[in-house]
Amino acid sequence: MFDADELVCVADIDLGEIKAKSKPLGRKSDTRTPSRSGRYVTSRPVQDQEHLVDMAIDATLRAAALSHTGRTESFSVERHDLRRKIRKRPQCNLVVFLVDASDSMGTHRRMAAAKGAILALLTGAYQKRDRVALVSFRGMQAEILLPPTASVTLARDRLRRLPTGGATPFADGLLKAWRTIQMERIKDPKVNPLLVVISDGDANVPLESGRAIFKELCGLAQAIHEDGIRSLVIDTNTELTPSDEMLRIAEALGARYHHIKELKARSLIDAVIE
Repeated sequence: MFDADELVCVADIDLGEIKAKSKPLGRKSDTRTPSRSGRYVTSRPVQDQEHLVDMAIDATLRAAALSHTGRTESFSVERHDLRRKIRKRPQCNLVVFLVDASDSMGTHRRMAAAKGAILALLTGAYQKRDRVALVSFRGMQAEILLPPTASVTLARDRLRRLPTGGATPFADGLLKAWRTIQMERIKDPKVNPLLVVISDGDANVPLESGRAIFKELCGLAQAIHEDGIRSLVIDTNTELTPSDEMLRIAEALGARYHHIKELKARSLIDAVIE
């Protein structure tokens, strides 16, 4: 069991920017909704044969006043003056953290650095009111430690108590994280997901016995990318050079890549400048 390394700095990682790129060009973080929930932002004319719901009284009165041509101050509202409200509601952002908790992560305190990075990113998620989920993989399979929740405090608690040990079922971790996102999409088709993968890339347990482990892993990562899910990869390998495995996984995911030493070095630079 490792405590979080507080020297990890993620100031250069903007989760909001990564999530924004997963949306079609020109689309804002708010989504229009036909229901009466959300913020009233504009109005539109009521179409012929359309059932009027959520009438925009202010816009309707303005339209009626502008169409009034009489000399009297009074006017009546006609069918063509009717306006209905157009509302927007904040888009639900979901950050799924997939963390490697295998035996190799205990080597050279990699897990301490991983926890430090996740805890720092959780702070950013809390400030943006994102929902978060936590999936870990160790032993022979992955585990959903925390289903999607708005409680960042609960996520921090589960992460702090996460031990290391056992083999590395990386592919099962990717699969469970993907399924977590898919389930949220069923509940809310407008959810904006981001997958954050933290590992040293030392996979050694396939989904099915006899499969080529790394080929299977990259194929799964490619499928996640093709499903329109944005990703961030943090390589916890303590070598000075980036891990070839994590670079290839990041490429298959179409993910932004960061090395843990880069994040720690940034923290030290900031400390010296201050």
